[in-house]
Amino acid sequence: MKLIGGAPPRPPFSWREVLGKLEITTLALLAAAIVVSNVMPGSALVPVTSMALFVAGTWTAFRWIRRLVRRAIWRLRNRLLMSYVFIAVVPVLLLGILGVLGAWALAGQVAVYLVTQEFLKDLDSLHTSASAMLRATNDAGATQPSRLIEFLSSQFPDIEIVLSNGRADKFRYPESSKLQHPATASEDLSSAVLKDGLLYSGVHMHNGDRQVTLLVPIRKRYLQKLVPNLGEITLVDLISDESEGRVRMRLHEEPANPNADFFSSRAVAPSINLLDFQILWGMPIGVFVWDHPSKEGKAVLGVHTRISQVFRVIFSQKADWDQPWLIYGLYLFAIMFLIVELISLVIGISITRTMTRAVHYLYESTERVQAGDFSYRIPVKGSDQLADLSQSYNTMIENLDRLLKVAKEKERLQADLDIAKEVQEQLYPRTVPHVEGLQITAMVNPAKSVSGDYYDYQKIDAHRCAIAIGDVAGKGISAALLMANVQSAMRAQLRSAQERAAGVCTATMVSQINKHLEANTTTEKYATFFFSVYDERTGELVSTNAGHLPPILLRGSEVHRLDVNGMVVGVFPFAKYDASRITLEKGDLLLLYTDGITEPENEYEEMFGEERLIETVQRVVSKSNEEILSEVFEAVKHWTFAPDSADDMTMMIIRRV
Repeated sequence: MKLIGGAPPRPPFSWREVLGKLEITTLALLAAAIVVSNVMPGSALVPVTSMALFVAGTWTAFRWIRRLVRRAIWRLRNRLLMSYVFIAVVPVLLLGILGVLGAWALAGQVAVYLVTQEFLKDLDSLHTSASAMLRATNDAGATQPSRLIEFLSSQFPDIEIVLSNGRADKFRYPESSKLQHPATASEDLSSAVLKDGLLYSGVHMHNGDRQVTLLVPIRKRYLQKLVPNLGEITLVDLISDESEGRVRMRLHEEPANPNADFFSSRAVAPSINLLDFQILWGMPIGVFVWDHPSKEGKAVLGVHTRISQVFRVIFSQKADWDQPWLIYGLYLFAIMFLIVELISLVIGISITRTMTRAVHYLYESTERVQAGDFSYRIPVKGSDQLADLSQSYNTMIENLDRLLKVAKEKERLQADLDIAKEVQEQLYPRTVPHVEGLQITAMVNPAKSVSGDYYDYQKIDAHRCAIAIGDVAGKGISAALLMANVQSAMRAQLRSAQERAAGVCTATMVSQINKHLEANTTTEKYATFFFSVYDERTGELVSTNAGHLPPILLRGSEVHRLDVNGMVVGVFPFAKYDASRITLEKGDLLLLYTDGITEPENEYEEMFGEERLIETVQRVVSKSNEEILSEVFEAVKHWTFAPDSADDMTMMIIRRV
């Protein structure tokens, strides 16, 4: 029977699934437990069989639950509904919780911010008043700042002021005050102050020999008036070190008969709903220690309030949070939200039919394709994404044969690349020519299957040997072909010189190779080339460097770089090249390399560089040439941390022994 609405239902449980080995074992243990408990009630077998029955029963229950869940969500429709719950319902609940927690944290931070700002405003007011007192006082004498005193006494009833102009006479308010300037009278002060174990809000300023100090005792009344109706505001000690003479901080005692509104204003308001949580928040502030200026104290400016109280203060009580219509509005919003969720669930269930039908067609088509039938096409209905998916699937089936052919063609090309790699390996020198007093070792690591780097060494006659290294622009097949062209041109020139029994001029050789490449390649194809001739009788090395990286000569602790005698080959036919001469001494080490050694970059875009190459070689200079090459290649690989090299890496070591 062909089903249209979705995948076919799974068959019912078989008797083997219902009564498997685990289920039979559980039933046997149940029977054994019943028999043992009735026949031998006091025997030790009772707890043993009970424990075994518990373990087997738990395992069986877990196994059946897993089976039922798998069967319940086997249909795509059920899976979509389950995914809707996890994608839509659960995130909404989490967002609601996050919103409540965010409101709680934001309200706490805002409450502390409001209190802190009011506290700092009082300090700014004291600071401005102190500055005005200093400006009103001159060296001839001190004038009583009556207006400022009247203002400050109205704002801060318990304020103490001492004003000095450097002479014995001082102005004090009140006259009975015994306030003295702090120990650090030469520095300005505007912060909370700890004096004799009590907390103050203090300001000290000086201008030459004139100085003024203002202290306001911090009481609970003072803190509550910072932000009225916010809740309970307090200032508590955060750290206290009595071993160093520092006493614990405490607030000043309240007057004998405080106003009744003080206690009502500091109380935490009752909750207006279930989400109106209490908030206990605080912010640390620095405290100046009067007797120990070098030691800083710490206190916490804390607020105990509710979310609704914070919003009342923010909106200046313009929003009546106690009105029942607000609560009813929230309930109405929640009911509307639930209705929308239910409607969405119904719509989601109706949409699943279309989705499951499309999945059924896809399933049937994949079964036929797996059997080798590419003639089946999915019926395309509608103009939605599922219809586009069906059309795309039909197109994919039509292109499947072509893709298989492309894969076979790719395999053939890979086989050709493997053959090209083997051919290129044959182009490199197979053996190192015997040169008296000279050791030559080379290593190449291509970035791809084939390389554009080139090195060669050929014996010219009984006493001379040609040594070359080059780097073709680019990578891959094109670079490898150009490398083979350079090799054939150089070896042809060497054979011609050998047949004519003529000497080999390095500058002439490089010039001929340049003309050959320029005539037989395009302008964007070029190569750097280093060609040299070594005479074992004199130890002299004559070289021409056509734009290649200068070889490095290590002579003991000295480092020399050979000359670059001209531009790259293959660009301009009439380029001029010169030759350089150097005599290799015993113990000298000559490094010839391509840019794949020095230009690889690490994750910070830093190149390996010549200096690191020199340091690496000098560290292992006493080892053999092969070991030195292995160390260098491993150092470059470790520098880049890349599994494959980005450029061809070639290096040759020439050691005079």
